[in-house]
Amino acid sequence: MPDSSEKKHRKSPTRSTKRLHRHTSLTAMTLVLMTSACVVSAEGRNPEGPSTMEPTNEVGENTTRPTDAIAAAATTTTDLGSELKIEVLALENLANNILRLRIRITNNSTKSFSMLDGLSEKRDSNTASDITLIDAVNQKKYLSYDLSDGNCFCSSPLSGPIRSGESEELWVTYPGPPDGLESMTVIVPLTPPIIDVPISTSQESLENEGLREGQKLDLTMISDGLDDQTGRTESGDEVSIILSSDVLFETGSSRLNTEAQDIIEQVALEIDDSSSLVVNIDGHADNTGRDEVNIPLSEERAQAVEEILSELVTREGVTFETEGHGSSDPIAENSTEEGRERNRRVSVTFKK
Repeated sequence: MPDSSEKKHRKSPTRSTKRLHRHTSLTAMTLVLMTSACVVSAEGRNPEGPSTMEPTNEVGENTTRPTDAIAAAATTTTDLGSELKIEVLALENLANNILRLRIRITNNSTKSFSMLDGLSEKRDSNTASDITLIDAVNQKKYLSYDLSDGNCFCSSPLSGPIRSGESEELWVTYPGPPDGLESMTVIVPLTPPIIDVPISTSQESLENEGLREGQKLDLTMISDGLDDQTGRTESGDEVSIILSSDVLFETGSSRLNTEAQDIIEQVALEIDDSSSLVVNIDGHADNTGRDEVNIPLSEERAQAVEEILSELVTREGVTFETEGHGSSDPIAENSTEEGRERNRRVSVTFKK
């Protein structure tokens, strides 16, 4: 086993890398929570922000926008629960083949609520840039558009907290859908997936100079081992094996228990059979407890798995990179014990 001073630890990822890792986890959540979603039938940026682009109507007429929601989530994973209402107003294929999602956020609680990065990447705080779309027909996941400066191609950030009884609207853009696609699933970080949102057609267009290439990722699939609370995701040429911390460790400990050995041996065999030279090991926690405890503990658990894997993997040239994320990257709702159990995990990711 290599000396601990020789172990490689992951550097802070770029925005693009963060998005790919985060959305792999969100797709896992998509498949876990799909049955709990609820469908109800029924702006530019400031100078400091990413964009000053506004919608334009090419036919020269004002566009009437519906105020009724076409879909909504039943609840949220915030402290407000169902009192924070997130609705889809439209999913529109614009004239210049840009897909625009418009949402409304309503605070029905008695106190103000700050969105911050609840729906966004941290760089685009108070926007909806972290909402993704799923094309189940073609098995694709759409990430929101970025501008050339790395900021999102979306509406202005919210100016502050949403006050009690008030609503705010946001929009965000994606690559255009293929011909014939009638609906998509909207993946909102704070809610269960919103299924079968219809795609409408609009004569509006959005100026898009300096737009980065759109990202349509292969849809990650996940399968679970109910006996040992393990799971796996596969996307393109990458595999991520999810190991339950409740199975590997005692509560609050980073010492592997006797059951962990057999599980990690199976992971080592799969790494040996792969072509990967780098294995990423990430520790995660639920949202109970403090970050100053959860982040170091999740890092120590990742390192404990790495120590065993480095002994078991026999293929030459394989290196390991570990990182602890605390509670920052959930794959299930933290409002239930089952969800918290799924979020307490160590993931091992490598190329096939």
